[in-house]
Amino acid sequence: MRTIKFRGKRLDNNEWVYGYLYELALPSGEASMILTQDNNHLDTHLEPKYHLAFTLWVDLFLVDPETVGQFTGLQDADGNDIYEGDMLLSDENAEVFEVVYDAPRFCFKDNVFGFRFLNHPEFFHVIGNRYDNPELIEEGGEA
Repeated sequence: MRTIKFRGKRLDNNEWVYGYLYELALPSGEASMILTQDNNHLDTHLEPKYHLAFTLWVDLFLVDPETVGQFTGLQDADGNDIYEGDMLLSDENAEVFEVVYDAPRFCFKDNVFGFRFLNHPEFFHVIGNRYDNPELIEEGGEA
């Protein structure tokens, strides 16, 4: 089964948060939020047959919509999850590429061939992302 999750940088503290994306239209504009499931709120004093009804507690964080990226479903050579906006270092030629979404697949931007499918993530390493490491975009080329 495919894992669908997102990440985004919180507006209150600029930290990454991972979970489900929820977008809401407000009178003041659109808001992007990431919902994370937190089972720490589970009331362990209930009988086991009632636990299921109380396991879906979520935390909701406002995030910068510019930083929202979807999980590709892939992991790099080191076992790190690869997200849209990540910068990858190639084992083959030590080039840096940015992960982008070009329907219907996640790809990376290549200055020679354009967009290339990310078919072999085991030959890449996540070395940062476009938001925390903008200097890597210059190395890999603008997406």
